[in-house]
Amino acid sequence: MMNKSVFLAIILLVLPCGYSATSNDAVNLVANSNAYLYSGETYIPPNVPVEFEGKDYWVVPVADGSNIVVFFAVDVSSGELSTSRAVNRGLFETSDRLRELQSLKNSISSNQGLEWLLTQKYQSVFDEMSRNLDDEFFQINAVETSLDNEGFSVNLASLKNRLKSMSATALELSSLVIESANKENVFFTKPSPESFSEFKGSFDDVYSLLNELNSENLTYQSEVDKLRLQISTADIDPQTKVSLSSVLELPQSLKAVRNYNLNATQMNDLIESSLQTVSLRQDSLLDEFDSRLLKNEVHSLIYEENSVLEKKTGFADLTTAKSTILANGNRLLWTNQTSVRSLELNYSRAVKFYTEKNFSNAKDFALQAIDNVVSIEKDGKKTETIPELISQDFLFLIAGVLAILLILLYFLNNTGKIKGALAPQTEELDLYEK
Repeated sequence: MMNKSVFLAIILLVLPCGYSATSNDAVNLVANSNAYLYSGETYIPPNVPVEFEGKDYWVVPVADGSNIVVFFAVDVSSGELSTSRAVNRGLFETSDRLRELQSLKNSISSNQGLEWLLTQKYQSVFDEMSRNLDDEFFQINAVETSLDNEGFSVNLASLKNRLKSMSATALELSSLVIESANKENVFFTKPSPESFSEFKGSFDDVYSLLNELNSENLTYQSEVDKLRLQISTADIDPQTKVSLSSVLELPQSLKAVRNYNLNATQMNDLIESSLQTVSLRQDSLLDEFDSRLLKNEVHSLIYEENSVLEKKTGFADLTTAKSTILANGNRLLWTNQTSVRSLELNYSRAVKFYTEKNFSNAKDFALQAIDNVVSIEKDGKKTETIPELISQDFLFLIAGVLAILLILLYFLNNTGKIKGALAPQTEELDLYEK
């Protein structure tokens, strides 16, 4: 016979090393195996798990129409619903941010007047801008040389330094845009508070640096305008003036910086607004989740199998117990009629408050109804009492009364005869006697 320890070892080798809940498992737990949802609500199967404090969770959003009303987080490793408010706050907020940002990105992508900044396109735009600014540096050198040849001395070191700075900023922007896009992708595919923080921080860096570039660009344009004014009033050859003015014309890439900055500002405002909305509704989402837990608990108390109740009373659930106890022809048979009346009232109130979504009161009355059932079953049904046997003395008494009644009846029926028998006898005369 196979040794028991060897058999167990083989079983462990055959069985999978660990359980892992799927997205479908999470949806089934939330939508099918429990009573968390209301009629008309829809669930949205999660595509990726959300990580929080080193553990993965499937977070199932539930919507009423287009509005998310509650989230449910299911532990991937155990398949159990997370009920910790602290854990759920982190999971709900991360999931809500993910949904908002994905929705915002889709909305911006379909808006012809606004573009998502974190793309390969803008990485190329700023990379090309950096090269154009390097070229512009040499153009400024040429202008400075031409002016010197015309005997018009001018120091263009400030312009050249600003061009160098803007070129470096644009190059850094090009790198930051692609870096931020990568972090955005990480957050979208592996959402967690940490990956969101990294993405948001990198986007803020892009936005801040673009603001800085725009500010430098405005200063540079102002300085160029002053130089062109100086050239226009200088005592130099008119043809040279025209040529130099053309050289000093701002490159197209710099002219577009303002528009890029406006685009980024709108994008930033939309992101901040959506994240503010997420932050403000977390408490209500958590409160709604607690309400759904209570809803499910009350539904279970009223309608589902109750092993404790069955063990104490034999009834599988409260509703079956109520129906059986209060059934016509059965209701009056119970000894504890006070609890019977209380059961009817408490069950009715529990169902009423459950329907009205007042789950706290519904739970109280459901528990009272369960206690009523236990009391009713404990006291049991009435037993039929056998009438006491008539005592012998009572029988003798009745016999005596009947005997007297018979005598009286006989006396009444024979009154005449009795009177005749008792009257004095008179001698009869014989008329023919001689």
